[in-house]
Amino acid sequence: MSSQSSSWTPNITLTPFRQVEKHFKNRAIKGRLPSLRKYPVVDHSRPEKVEDDLLWLAGWWSPENDAAEMDPSARRRAKGKARALGERPGDIMQGSVRSIRLSSGKKGYVVADGCILIPGYLNQQQQLDLLEASLSKYTRPPNPLSLSTHYNLPPDLFERYESGSSELIYPIFDGLTSSEQDEVRAAAASRDGQQALEGQAGQDLGVEEILNRQKAWKGDLPAEGLVPKTAEGLMGDLRWTNLGLVYKWTTKMYDLDPAAAIPFPSELATQCRDMIREVDWREVCSDVEMERTGAARWAEDYVPDTGIVNFYQMKDTMMGHVDRAELDPYRPLSSISLGHAAVFLLGSDSRDVAPRPIILRSGDVILMSGSGRQRYHGVPRVLEGTLPSHFDPDETDNSSMKAAKRWIATGRINVNARQVYPPGLKRNGEMRPGS
Repeated sequence: MSSQSSSWTPNITLTPFRQVEKHFKNRAIKGRLPSLRKYPVVDHSRPEKVEDDLLWLAGWWSPENDAAEMDPSARRRAKGKARALGERPGDIMQGSVRSIRLSSGKKGYVVADGCILIPGYLNQQQQLDLLEASLSKYTRPPNPLSLSTHYNLPPDLFERYESGSSELIYPIFDGLTSSEQDEVRAAAASRDGQQALEGQAGQDLGVEEILNRQKAWKGDLPAEGLVPKTAEGLMGDLRWTNLGLVYKWTTKMYDLDPAAAIPFPSELATQCRDMIREVDWREVCSDVEMERTGAARWAEDYVPDTGIVNFYQMKDTMMGHVDRAELDPYRPLSSISLGHAAVFLLGSDSRDVAPRPIILRSGDVILMSGSGRQRYHGVPRVLEGTLPSHFDPDETDNSSMKAAKRWIATGRINVNARQVYPPGLKRNGEMRPGS
């Protein structure tokens, strides 16, 4: 049996997308970082001066990362020594990437058909404001959290984290009667092996079919075997919170029942609408694409009604996927990065094509629209050592901001928004007159 090596060898059983994903996820050797040079990386948000680049300072461009193998004795000699920082690549304009100018004066990059990277769209204060809102406001009821199915969450979860409360929060399963627990076990057993309805686009199903399937769904089940935790522990376990229309992760569909609708945060909706309005979509889309997607109208009628705040700990990833549940498959998805930088993989409509790695830093925005909405995308790596200094504690911070900065010190947040209902479509599935 051969010993584990630091070298990365393509596995022919893996798709090209999965191979790139696996490369960036690799943590086989402690302290060893995956190479950013193995695949052409798009890095348009980097500071002009290399000494201001946190990725460079953290060793992400070190030549040591590029070695196919490192002899065990060489690893021992290098242990404890400062990593050689190396040089950043000189040309960051990769392949078909082209630049555009937004109406606000900001610069954007068309990194794929329908997909735009806007470096540093949010300034430092806007990043801090969104950080605090994501943790202290968006985690409150009625917004469902990734933990809501499994724990009896208090409405003030983040406030308890902020205060350092030692009070335990108990799993839902433990509070059920014996007969109720047996029912949950039986329901879980009956669902074993069931496949999620991935790949069925919302536009193909239609509102009526989605509502019918939603009625037939009996709901998600609380997990057995969880232990009571403090707010500190649960905030570390938190992976997402849902904003606006509720996306059902198990059924891969939105809950379109009007009675279940939750208002989308108005301030975030305004921010995302502004992003869309600042883009001259004629610079992004062909004439055919403009007509097919209705992009000429987005500046006027784009209204986000749903979104997800994704919470990443340093070793968390987001596997490659395509978002198909919206009723209009072309309308833009806006995605904002906060905290540590990350590698974002942007592929094609097939996993059989290798994706383009893109470095996302705090404040960067990705817009995915038109045919770009059908591209596989994911986050295989949060980049250690890349937290900007404006997230450091400050003596002027209020208690909520102090707690938010404490959380982001070991994490990353992605806030995304999208539009489920196209203009003119009522929530009963009918079209409004004149639309």
